[in-house]
Amino acid sequence: MLLMLQSSARQSKETLRMFRDSGRFTTFFPIEDDTTANEALLNNIRNLDCNDLSDYGWQEGIAPGSVSVKQSLGNVLRMVRPVIIVDEGHKAYSETARETLCGFNPKFILELSATPNANGKHHSNVLVNVSGQALKDEQMIKLPINLINEDKSEWKHTLSLAHAKLAELEKDAGQLQNETGRYIRPIMLIRVERTGKDQRDLAFVHAEDAREYLIEKLGVNENEIRLKTSDKDELGDDDLLSEMCPVKYIITKDALREGWDCPFAYVLTVLSIMTAKTAITQMIGRVLRQPHARLTQKPSLDECYVYTFDQDVMEAVAGVKQGLEEEGMGDVANQVKASEANKPAAVVSKETLLRRECFRNLPKIFLPRVLHRDAGNKDGYRLFDYERDVLGDLDWESLSYLNAENFQLVDDKLKRTIARIDYKMSKDNQGELDLADPVHENIEFDPSAGLDISFMVRQLTDVIPNPWQAMRVLTHTLDILRSNGVTEEALFTNRLELLKEMKRDIKQQVAQLSEQIFRSKLDKGDISLRLLASDNEKLNWELAQTLEVNVSEHDQVLRRKDGSELEKSLFEKVYQNGLNNLERDTAWYLDKQESVYWWHRIAVNQREYSLQGWQKQKVYPDLLVCVEQPNSGSFRFSVLETKGEHLKGNDDTEYKRRLFELLTEHVKTAVDAGELTLEAASGGMSFKMLMEDSWSQEIVPELN
Repeated sequence: MLLMLQSSARQSKETLRMFRDSGRFTTFFPIEDDTTANEALLNNIRNLDCNDLSDYGWQEGIAPGSVSVKQSLGNVLRMVRPVIIVDEGHKAYSETARETLCGFNPKFILELSATPNANGKHHSNVLVNVSGQALKDEQMIKLPINLINEDKSEWKHTLSLAHAKLAELEKDAGQLQNETGRYIRPIMLIRVERTGKDQRDLAFVHAEDAREYLIEKLGVNENEIRLKTSDKDELGDDDLLSEMCPVKYIITKDALREGWDCPFAYVLTVLSIMTAKTAITQMIGRVLRQPHARLTQKPSLDECYVYTFDQDVMEAVAGVKQGLEEEGMGDVANQVKASEANKPAAVVSKETLLRRECFRNLPKIFLPRVLHRDAGNKDGYRLFDYERDVLGDLDWESLSYLNAENFQLVDDKLKRTIARIDYKMSKDNQGELDLADPVHENIEFDPSAGLDISFMVRQLTDVIPNPWQAMRVLTHTLDILRSNGVTEEALFTNRLELLKEMKRDIKQQVAQLSEQIFRSKLDKGDISLRLLASDNEKLNWELAQTLEVNVSEHDQVLRRKDGSELEKSLFEKVYQNGLNNLERDTAWYLDKQESVYWWHRIAVNQREYSLQGWQKQKVYPDLLVCVEQPNSGSFRFSVLETKGEHLKGNDDTEYKRRLFELLTEHVKTAVDAGELTLEAASGGMSFKMLMEDSWSQEIVPELN
């Protein structure tokens, strides 16, 4: 039986259909008026729901004290004691969800999750931990990932390059089939910026632009291309693994981000500049799966490919790594090869980095993690979990679209614009374009189309994870608009703009409420940034004695600006390819400062240090600096995050700045109160955001 947890998890179950007395499961229960049999059943299974007979008496044929067990689906499940398999189990840690699952009297609960709650109050007993390396060893994923970026290029040339790669893969797949009989049809996923019918313009790459270029310029057959969007699904029932299926190109924007994969998908082509990193992060998992979970022994068919253009290669690589981490494969996040177009990928080897000899006898370096109080844990704390500890405490019932009364309709008619472009001879016999005035038409609304409520709810679950709450907010909003005289035609015409405004407004509300919850818990001590004397190594972060990195034959060791060797980096080598320009300039500056004892680029591999606050994404700082306190002989840590000037003032940068300020104040209070002791930095710890246009001034107080 397939069941959404939300359909059975609610503190008050009276309104849930599965707990209602339906009369459809009579073979499981005694007849309603057989009190003796009902009592015997209830004594055997004590958590069965019963009908309320208190308002009935002898006149209705009911004896006082009679018992009647509800003939509901919920009671049936309690009687059969099912084996429960919970997918995405980390989303079922709330008290209500756990009570619901246990309330079914299960024989066994099997949780499937990339992030099990192994150390919490209700901890998951991890039976099997499948790492990314294990998936690779079992030949289930394509690695390495080849990221090819075209510098100073444009989308058409990038698509042509990816098309050529797909042709190479098709040739290799044909040879494989001839040699082994094994069938593989390589598929390309193309991520565009726009898919809507009325969103096509020269500023953004539209799905139809990509389709036309494939057909008209690259000679692709039209039946080999499919468009997959939230409102147009040309894939339909296509069996992509069938030899009879012609599909080789799938064009999308967001529709394939989650819950979809195809082992024949080899190439991800990202035709957007501004959102390339985000697109890679969200879609890299779609091209990872290895066909038939078996290597082909042809290297090209055992790897996957990502094509971008005009990107900072390291930013694009960071997007790939983040996507791997979100797929639960952070341990293989370094197996990414990056290259520029028309340049061969460099040979990559592993190197173990050692600490500088003068730093090898330092005491162990531990950094505190964000923890949440847990009375049921022997350590008193567990790792902070955003969904459980923030979203789980958020009052979703308080959310609504606040601007519903004042929502401005864009237009009350569907419109079509027809423009005719011709070519004519001018008076001087020179050819010129003839552009007639555009003709605007109103399109009659088809009432049978109506609003696709399920589509609108799915869109809102981006900001309201619970679809029932999303439905409540949407219904409330539509009721207000209709009561204000907005017609169904106007609602249909403006539905996308309405969704956009609702998501913007509710996202802001969720962020504000989440910050309030986080700050309140921090003030009360429920959330804390601290080190614990614990056997659980996950509660404290330890800086490793050695680091294993992937190094290519072209990678160069970072040296000082004057060409001399670095002196204060914690490890003997720092490779230039691991730093962007701002990080490099900051490292150069740190290496010359007398007050700096050592510095380390902390975001160097999958074991990197992370912080989390009132938003879902974790913060991975760039640099850790050990600063010697003047005249005291003590040390303190400074954690630095660098941001380019183009990111100044955006939501992500502002969030990280405020989180760093809050954690710095929290650590200062904790150190003063004796609640936080850093053995390697008795002077405490601070967190600082450095902006590209002012970093050289902002860093000075951190080093004094």
